Amino acid sequence: MAKRATIGDVAAYAGVSTATVSRVLNGGAVAETTASRVREAVARLAYTPNALTRSIFAGRASTIGVVIRDLSSPFYLDLIRGIDEVAAANDSLVLLTNTFRQIDREVAQVRAMDEQRVRGLIVTTGETADSRTRRMAESGAPCVVVARTVPDPPPGVHSVSLDDAEAGRLMAAHLTGYGRSSVGVVTSGRRPSQLERTAGLRQALAERGLPLPEDAVTVAESETEVSDAVGSLLARARNRDRPLDAVVCTTGRLTVAVHSALTARGVAIPDDVAFLTMDDFSWAPALGITVIAQPSYQMGRRAAELVVERPGEPVTLVFAPTLVARTSCGEGPTSSRDHRFPDR
Repeated sequence: MAKRATIGDVAAYAGVSTATVSRVLNGGAVAETTASRVREAVARLAYTPNALTRSIFAGRASTIGVVIRDLSSPFYLDLIRGIDEVAAANDSLVLLTNTFRQIDREVAQVRAMDEQRVRGLIVTTGETADSRTRRMAESGAPCVVVARTVPDPPPGVHSVSLDDAEAGRLMAAHLTGYGRSSVGVVTSGRRPSQLERTAGLRQALAERGLPLPEDAVTVAESETEVSDAVGSLLARARNRDRPLDAVVCTTGRLTVAVHSALTARGVAIPDDVAFLTMDDFSWAPALGITVIAQPSYQMGRRAAELVVERPGEPVTLVFAPTLVARTSCGEGPTSSRDHRFPDR
């Protein structure tokens, strides 16, 4: 096996010190004739700098850490693509970890990223990890929280999120425009994004004279709980004067499970019940599912750019959702398959 060239080998070949080689590789001030000899030595010896050693001297690695809460959600695929493109354009790698929605893992993974001395951190964790991200920012690693805002953020802590209340309002406007008046909701818990989407939906329905009772909102923390949640939602609706004619899912992670639970009970979509959910995904057009889409790719890019740009003051970015209408809500006055309505 061929021996990997070292910085000492490059220095000897070029007739300079290792310190001079290091300055050339890191863009330091070196006479052009000397720098040319070093670059020629690097090319001839196929020398690859040791990123770990460079990070030790720099105090921080060139890696951008990304802590994802749940990779099963379609939202994260384009988010990661946007992050990776910006990282690659800025000579950084992405160190990715998934916490599987476990709070203890969220805190542990953020701590591990800090121990790796990443260049910056992008997280989709809950508030339990905020104290750790604040400490990272204080030590010089910018942190970006995705999918929620951070109250009173200190310098170095930024946020990139969706206007979740507007997402709920778009849902209400679309459903009522298609003649739906009795809505049930499947949500996945008390995440701020879930609460704000439900609140926006409830407010917009109320503005149209339609209620969203508390018992019309049911919680499923995981796919295994969806069937029971949908069953209880339909059972409660049968006890009301107005039968359920629309079901909203406030998280893309549960879309397929909710759709399957409805059809397994013989509910015809959209003839019996309209169905509307969050986050577009590859099978949505084939299934005709109407969605509220998030610009996750752009959100990922902006999150990574905040790490690279390192603004001094905290930045809060809120993106607008877009409704993608297909056939799962029926035929209505604004019916148009795969038509994207403009942002409000």
